[in-house]
Order: sequence, then structure tokens, then C-alpha cells
Amino acid sequence: MIVISCRKCGSENIRKNGFTKGGAQKYHCKACKFYGTPVTQEEKQKKKEHLIEKLLPERVSQRGIARLVRVSRNRVISAIKKKKSDLSHRQL
Repeated sequence: MIVISCRKCGSENIRKNGFTKGGAQKYHCKACKFYGTPVTQEEKQKKKEHLIEKLLPERVSQRGIARLVRVSRNRVISAIKKKKSDLSHRQL
């Protein structure tokens, strides 16, 4: 069972309260009165970036990675360039 907690106060005393424009479930915390989603966009982006980095050495095509992670191909290319620049800085 997945336990969802409030991202502001950490309380598990929350209830469902509608959806965002993008279709994500919104919640209402009864402890601190916070309305919102338990996961921020920033956290979602970090998870996607991490998944892209894990798929790169597995010889999956750029288009395949874009389909799996549900991002644009340009996003995959920028992740490749970022990883390449990080590696070149480490070698120096």
C-alpha cells in the first residue's frame, strides 16, 4: 500500500480533493490546510533525468528513450550533452 504524506508538514492525515489542469490528483492536508499535489514538478523532472541517464549506457536509441520517458528527443539530446560535459570536466 502506498502511503501519501503532505509535502509541507509530512502528515499522513490527507484526503483527495480534485485534480489539476494536467490531470494529477490534488490533496488537502487536514493538519496544515495545504492544498496541492504530493510531488512537485521539480521532483518529477529529476526522476526523468535520472531515468534518461540510466538508459543512455544501455544502447537504447534517442527516440526510444524519449518514448519511454515521455519527453522530447531534444530533451534527451540535451541530457547527453550535459553528461558529456560533466565527464570532460571530471577528466581535467
